[in-house]
This record gives sequence, structure tokens and C-alpha cells, in this order.
Amino acid sequence: MKRILLLAASFSMLALGTTAQNKAKTIDSVLKIYQQQGQFNGAVLVYQYGRPVLVKGYGYRDVAKKIPNDSNTIFQIGSVTKTFTATMIMMLQEQGKLNVKDKLSQYMPGYPDGDKITIENLLTHTSGIFNYTEDTAFSQHGMTMHQERKAMIRLFKDKMTGIEPGASFNYSNSNYMLLGYIIEDITGKTYYEALRSMILEPLGMKNTGSNFAGLKSKNKAIGYFSIDDGKGDNAPFVDSSVSFAAGCIYTTVSDLNKWANAVHKKMLLTAEDWKLMTTVYKQNYGYGWMLGEAMGKKSIGHNGGIHGFVSNLYMMPDDASTVILISNKMDDEQSQIRRNITAILNDKKVELPEFKKEVKLNPVYFKDYVGVYALAPGFDITITSEGDALYAQATNQPKLRLYAERKDFFFFKVVDAQISFVRNEADVVDKIALRQNGRIMNAPRKN
Repeated sequence: MKRILLLAASFSMLALGTTAQNKAKTIDSVLKIYQQQGQFNGAVLVYQYGRPVLVKGYGYRDVAKKIPNDSNTIFQIGSVTKTFTATMIMMLQEQGKLNVKDKLSQYMPGYPDGDKITIENLLTHTSGIFNYTEDTAFSQHGMTMHQERKAMIRLFKDKMTGIEPGASFNYSNSNYMLLGYIIEDITGKTYYEALRSMILEPLGMKNTGSNFAGLKSKNKAIGYFSIDDGKGDNAPFVDSSVSFAAGCIYTTVSDLNKWANAVHKKMLLTAEDWKLMTTVYKQNYGYGWMLGEAMGKKSIGHNGGIHGFVSNLYMMPDDASTVILISNKMDDEQSQIRRNITAILNDKKVELPEFKKEVKLNPVYFKDYVGVYALAPGFDITITSEGDALYAQATNQPKLRLYAERKDFFFFKVVDAQISFVRNEADVVDKIALRQNGRIMNAPRKN
């Protein structure tokens, strides 16, 4: 759940010619730009034609201690977990222990519409089941605590969306919670025990697990909602019983590449079942995979987000390429970074973040800006001054540093937004103008 109001990125077009010899250097240069602009803090792995192009960390896994990210950093990957859960379901089908056409009522008697909902509906997000992460009260107060199965199911069992099973795509983490419980019931193991025996051990994924809160490792990353002015806004851990089969897995970029390699080589399942899993059902989604096209080539992947972490795993079978991005900073914009990396791999144009140049403004001017500005009813932006730095804090959001581009005009480094201080005829600042996403929002001064 993102806590920062000011989101987005501004880009300018730049053509970069690349060759096989300098792709790694070019990708590294682009990622350094994103890092410098406060838009990437994590690790990356890029493969093409089955060979490594770049494997590297950027920024810090522990901001306070200045411990850098590297290829061994352990991150949470959120909904990329769904690709594992869906594969386990298909493995159980190949073992004759279930069928994706089975009704949910066969495994959970008495579940509403259980005679209409199939396992396939759960896999493809076409069940019509309410998404439990949209329960605001639970998201605010229950995500960090251990939850029993019955308590989790109660969050969504009787909240009907009104969508007929199979009628349309409606992304819901609840679908994959139920798939995880089915896996546990069929195997007689916990979800993690089944995951370990069915996928992790066969693929040698030794740095992958599911209980991130309980992980004791020097390589474990701290998750942040944001990082600004050298300080991190720490995010709490989501308990693995809450994220479960929809988003509980942690891993490294190198371990996750072993999973990508298994998909490329069609391991663990028959080629026929891999084809079935990666065939569009509705809304460019298959069985646990997001499907599409990039640079004229088929793409297979998934993205993920969980408190403090953002992840992207995407593959293009045509050239055996894999792009893995994992951040331990929740406000990173990875989709544009991934597109740029894919463009470099295919010798296409790249969109780079627009540089903003900071100027040193005499702090004596800050007294003109300090105050509270009303952006909307019940939603203020408070401007404060600390030493030679100016800060903006929106209601119930982290305090972010402002950087001067010129007198009365400031920008943020962690998000693409600017604030200008507007003066009246008496040369007194009486409002601010927030520029973001192509909009200008005025906020009159309250005091």
C-alpha cells in the first residue's frame, strides 16, 4: 500500500545505440540515473540468450547503516509468489490429485457459489471473489499480525462482488489464498513445506523462503515506504499468514533467475501444461502469469508489491531474455525501468528521467514559505524549515525534502512533483501550487 501522494515520473526521449558489447554498460548507466533521481533502490538481473548481461545492486539494503544492495540481498517479491502457487496447482494436476475444472465446493464445502467457482477461476482471477486487501480496516490494522485460516477466509467469504464466476477478470488476492489452502489440504504439508519440496529444492533455490519477518540473515533488506534526504521511512512486515500463497515469498535476484530459467526450459511441468499456463484467459492473464508483448515479442511475467518492496519478473521466450527488478523501496517506478532495459536489449530508444538541477538557496528565504496550506478539505501540506533544508509533509504522509530549482520553485527527488510558492501583490506567499501528473493544484495558506 503506497503512502505517498506525490507519484509519477517525467521522461525525455533519448536515443541510445547499443551493441552486444556495451548493453551491460548502458543498462548500468541508466539504472544509476534512476538511482540518482531517487527512483530505484534495489537489485537487478538481466539475461539474454540464456547468458548474463548484468547482475548488480543499487542503493542500500539498510539506509541507516549504509549497507549496499547487491546480488545476494534478500527481498520480498509480493505477487510474483502467484507464479509459484499456480505452478504447484498444475503439478498437483499432473499427479492426478486435482483438476483445474474441479469446483471449489469439492475442497471447501459450503463456500458461497462454490458449485459455480472452479480452480481455474481462482487461477485466472475470474471467480468474482472479493479481494481481501481491499478491506481498509484490515489493511490498516491486521496485516502485520498472524492470522488463522478461518479468520482470513472470513475477510472475504461473505463479501460478494456480484460478479458471476467466469464472467470477467477481477484481480483478487483471495483467489490465491484459497489455492494455497487447497495445496495444504491435498499435500498434508504447510504451504512453505510444499513449495520447498515441489519447487525450491529441485531448482536449488536455497535463498528463497516465505516467512520474511522471521528470517535471520545478514543479507535481509529493510523495506521502506520511501527514502529521502538520506533517511528511510521504514515499512512494517506483512505477516506471511496474511500474504500467504498470494504474496509471501522472499528471494534474491539470482535465486529468482533459477525460477525464470525453469520457465524458459519448461521444467517441472510438461510443455503442454506450460503452454496452458501461459495462454491468455482474460485481460492478458493466464494461470498465475501476466502475458503480453514487448518490442514485438511475447512476454511472460508478473509484478508484485508488498509493504516496503516492489518487484518485476519478466521474460521473453523469443530471445531467452529475463529482466528481474526488486526494490526495497515502495515508491520505485519499475515498469518504465523494465521497458528501458528491454529497449536496450533490443537496440531501441530509451526514455530517461529528466534531470533537475538543484541550486543552493539562502535559508533566509525559508521563513517566507513555512506554514500550512490547504490542498483539499481535511488534507493539508505543511512546510517546515530545518537548518538549511526545507520540507513538505502532506496529511498522514512522510515528510519529504524540497530542493530549490530557483527562488520560490522547488522539486522533490523521490517523486516527480514540484511546488511553487505564489506571492501576492504585497510580495507575501499566500498559496502554493503543486504540479504533478500534468495537473496544477493550488493550496491557499492557512497560517
